[in-house]
Amino acid sequence: MKSQPRKIRVLIDLDGVVRDFIGGLTRIYQREYPDHEIKTINSRALETFFPIGERIYDFIDRQFLDEILIDSPPYPGAIEAMRRWEDRFENVIVTAQPRRWRYPTFIWLGKFKVPTNEVHICYRKEEVDGVALLDDFVDNLEAFQATGRLAVCMDQPWNQHWPGPRVRSLNEFYELVLDAIAADSNAF
Repeated sequence: MKSQPRKIRVLIDLDGVVRDFIGGLTRIYQREYPDHEIKTINSRALETFFPIGERIYDFIDRQFLDEILIDSPPYPGAIEAMRRWEDRFENVIVTAQPRRWRYPTFIWLGKFKVPTNEVHICYRKEEVDGVALLDDFVDNLEAFQATGRLAVCMDQPWNQHWPGPRVRSLNEFYELVLDAIAADSNAF
């Protein structure tokens, strides 16, 4: 029996990378408040972009959590890229979420048939084994990079201060990881 080549284990964040949480939130907010104008979201301080201010967190957590998390769309091409590359990569989902977000998130993963065998819901992504992390939150990237591994930023308006590697798609991420491995095979 021929053995399978070992897959490259990569860590992939969910919201802001695979799931368009902001797009889902915005759609539902505009449905409920059609006369409100939402400012361009360029930081994680959501209260500064929605006219209801701090109440945006109650809007999310107490009123529309399941709908936002289950119905937010995937970013175009994200899941397709994960499927296309799953013969070479072991996709590990790593997402930092409050406990009450877990079940709708698992429903979303199944609903969109996200190709992964492993999901970590944790705030310390740097403790999860993997050669690279794709994330949209700079704090996560900095902590992961400090371990000597490849931290790659999914380009979003709220993370423009990240000085390290940056991609605009999952496909670009996989290619960047392969290039990094080819350039320094001893590091991986």
